Amino acid sequence: MNKISKSEIEATFELCDEMTYEEELETVGNSFFDRLYFGTRILVLAENFGEEILVAGNMILNFAAARAEIFIAYSNEKKSTAENLAALKILGVNSDKIIFLNQKNLRADLKNILLKLRANIIFCADYDSISKNFSATFEKVMGEILRERGDYRPEIYKKLANATALNAPPDFYAPNLLSVKRPKISTTDDYNFDLIDRANYNWAGRVRFPVPEHCRNTLLKNNTLAAAIFAQKSKMKKISALRILNSDEVFFERRTDNQAFSAQISASSGAVDSVADFKIAENFWRPSVDDSEKILKFEWAEAVQVRQIKIYGNIYDEAAAKLKIRLHLENHIDKAGFSLDNVQVMENILPKRGCPLILDTEKIFVHRAEIKVVDCGKDFGISEVEFFANTEPIKKIAPFIKLAVGKNFFYRYDVPFEVEKIPLGLYKFHVEEKVKLVAKSNDETVLTEIFSGDNEIILNLGGTKEIVLTAEVLGNPNIYDKAIIRRVGDWAQIQLKVLQWLDKINLKG
Repeated sequence: MNKISKSEIEATFELCDEMTYEEELETVGNSFFDRLYFGTRILVLAENFGEEILVAGNMILNFAAARAEIFIAYSNEKKSTAENLAALKILGVNSDKIIFLNQKNLRADLKNILLKLRANIIFCADYDSISKNFSATFEKVMGEILRERGDYRPEIYKKLANATALNAPPDFYAPNLLSVKRPKISTTDDYNFDLIDRANYNWAGRVRFPVPEHCRNTLLKNNTLAAAIFAQKSKMKKISALRILNSDEVFFERRTDNQAFSAQISASSGAVDSVADFKIAENFWRPSVDDSEKILKFEWAEAVQVRQIKIYGNIYDEAAAKLKIRLHLENHIDKAGFSLDNVQVMENILPKRGCPLILDTEKIFVHRAEIKVVDCGKDFGISEVEFFANTEPIKKIAPFIKLAVGKNFFYRYDVPFEVEKIPLGLYKFHVEEKVKLVAKSNDETVLTEIFSGDNEIILNLGGTKEIVLTAEVLGNPNIYDKAIIRRVGDWAQIQLKVLQWLDKINLKG
């Protein structure tokens, strides 16, 4: 078979390129992309050049477009090269925002940078193989800062960059862009211990961000994130683009407004340093075997407001435990003038595998809390305890919603004419209200539904050729999503397959 030249590929692309959808620009959009972030500082932590794309490639592009100030801090690099700077320029990061940490004194240097920048939002890899040690160092340093200072509480998003990006399935060439898949042992390379649904790694509760417009193409051609990947020739394999590019980017949120950081912590036995250190995947409080009390105590100089409590166990513990929680509420004076100590007592089960026990309460003010271990297995441990003043934190990133077909985010979705029904889903980021969904074809309403976000809605396509979907939060139309479903015939499907085949050839060239 004769080799196809680059010029022939480019000529074929021009002849048989994807349709331009300029007429769709007004009907496709999301409130997530409307907000500007002037004055917001974003920090992305990575060990080496190229890993910033694995950790938060789409989010760098999103925030660069929104005029945020973006910093990238590397722990292993000492200087940048022309191709590194070219890749970062594509992402929208200026060369003066690149930080090289001192590897010999990493903890101290990282702490200094965190306190100096005081970034509003931080993205960092988590406990899979990419940047695992750097992730652990970051959590240790951030824990120190959160205990020592009450005036800095950034938003933190951590990513399993190895399992959900570098070694994710190479599923880019699909008829429509797919969402990030859940990693699985024996299916995902180098994923040998299943973190999902342990500790805070709840897959259903993962944070999913939409991707920018120029990262939604079903071809690598004209895909901005792909261009940044290819610019890192010495660091990134081209094939990794097929694993990284999806219709969403997935993180696990770590709240920093835990009021246990300001508490005096003690126990009837066992070291307590780990229960409020911002690390939830390692280090645990374990009472002594001969300890008859097995009590963990938190005391505040002044009562703190509590609306939610989270208790994390040992991620390696395959047995549930029974706990008794006593909350000593702010003293009040009775009619006779006596000071009374109001105590709330709860008995709850701490789930296995480190999954959190979550207790939502009415607004109460607590000056002392006790956690007593009533019954547990041999691998019992408490890794972190969190007391929150509100069930949801105040966010720098604005709330948003996103429509999905099944589980996949979509913006423009092509569907063959033989398909008659589509299941529509909805993702909500810090939105509690219900959502109104309206579907129109040629300005005629074909569906109006109220979405809770937990249910699926079946959309009957009928004889329509194109449907414009608009989802708005009830009472707040400024939080919205607009997407298009378009029917395509056999020729359009063949055309896409040909273009993707040419794209693959160009990728290998």
